[in-house]
Amino acid sequence: MVQIEIYTGHFGSGKTEVVLNRALAYSRQGETVHLVDLDIVKPYFRSREVHHLLQEAGIHLITPGGDLENADLPVMSPKVLGTLTSAQGKILFDVGGDPMGATALGAFAQLLKNKTYEMFLVLNPFRPFTRDRTSVEKMQEEIEAVSHLKMTGIISNPNLGKLTSPEDLNCGLLAVRKMAEALGLPIVLTSITENHAADFASSIEGPVLKLRTYLLPPWEQEEGQVFQIGSSLKMS
Repeated sequence: MVQIEIYTGHFGSGKTEVVLNRALAYSRQGETVHLVDLDIVKPYFRSREVHHLLQEAGIHLITPGGDLENADLPVMSPKVLGTLTSAQGKILFDVGGDPMGATALGAFAQLLKNKTYEMFLVLNPFRPFTRDRTSVEKMQEEIEAVSHLKMTGIISNPNLGKLTSPEDLNCGLLAVRKMAEALGLPIVLTSITENHAADFASSIEGPVLKLRTYLLPPWEQEEGQVFQIGSSLKMS
């Protein structure tokens, strides 16, 4: 049985980190996992940047490939079509961080509509373009319009990176709940970084994702740094 999960969200929402954590968690549970990197917006925070990590975990990463590997263009590999038509297990889509990025997803809309899919909006209320209900509603409408698909749920991911305090989390979690109610969408998952998970997980309704950070921009990476499964990878 194929299960398709599509992750969208504005730049800075933490969408790609959520996708990576979900993919690795499914793999640890024995699932066959395919991760389709459709992120054509961000030059650094993309699933393909940690392809060695995913390969070690047995996760099948689908990217434009070849000379288009690092292109910020909506160029689709035939591998995506092949994955959607014949792959089994979990198929996770990491979609570009704004309506422009979601345009790439629209090429596969009809095929996705003929299957069962979930499309999640990863929401971080501390980011400039998702701080209020009006902005989030506009983003939802634009993403749905260009992707020709409907949102089915919210992933709550309030954080200010390594500066996040417990007070920030409390305010952020409340803000996301109010936005989700306004949008009429359920919160299907709440993401909490490792350093705060122990204090907050028991007080949150519904599933909680203990988030490990795997991505850093080049200017914050240490020389010679290597991504390894099983290491703490404390990068937030």
